[in-house]
Amino acid sequence: MVSSKDIKEMEYLTAQFWPARETERYTGWIMNWNDGITWRANSVLPLGSIEEVQLEEAIRHVIAFYNQRGTPPAFKVTEASEPKDIDEGLANMGFEKGRLTHIQTMSIDELSSFYPKVPVDIIKVNDDSINTLMYESGMGEAAIEARRGIINRIEGEKGIARVMIDGKIAGVGLGVVREKWLGLFSIRTIPEYQHRGVGWSVTCGLVMWGEDLGAARAFIQVEASNTEALELYESMGFETMYDYWYRIL
Repeated sequence: MVSSKDIKEMEYLTAQFWPARETERYTGWIMNWNDGITWRANSVLPLGSIEEVQLEEAIRHVIAFYNQRGTPPAFKVTEASEPKDIDEGLANMGFEKGRLTHIQTMSIDELSSFYPKVPVDIIKVNDDSINTLMYESGMGEAAIEARRGIINRIEGEKGIARVMIDGKIAGVGLGVVREKWLGLFSIRTIPEYQHRGVGWSVTCGLVMWGEDLGAARAFIQVEASNTEALELYESMGFETMYDYWYRIL
């Protein structure tokens, strides 16, 4: 069983891999805001004690913070969140539960025994390669620019994997290496190239790249509803470390 300490350490770590434009501490909580785009960068991490403040008062402070920015108040909740009754308290104040997500991890040593099924190359992060990462994402310009800002703020080694088939982009993904961890983000297969080993190859390419940079373990965040992705990562040996979910007003 994963300890609360390990969950908190992982939550702090993953937040650094996806940094919000604005971050503010309130007692032991961390409030993140990023123009309302991506829940990870627009939610509270309730990882520390709120000390002498009553839970309802603390939640109302959060509501005011996000209301001032025109963004729905949201909490990113785990079993290690504080105080222990926070999930119940949020539910009682009208926050709806959603977007259950698995944090999955695996040793790089085990992953590096796999090889891409189709050729994959790793390109440096810049405006052009971020455009490649967003290729046929279906996102609007504001959403793309917000993600561009997040990616540019990430500290650590960054690389974008790209699979080309018949001269066209077939799959993409982002890798970040920091503190011996490889974070895997935005791995996508363009629909017309599904079931051809593209997602597998993007993941393998990023793992090989991360290993060369000294990463020892990899993590990925997969929504519980994304059954195809879960099947892929399970086949590679990823295991769920813990779950998180959002409480959104």
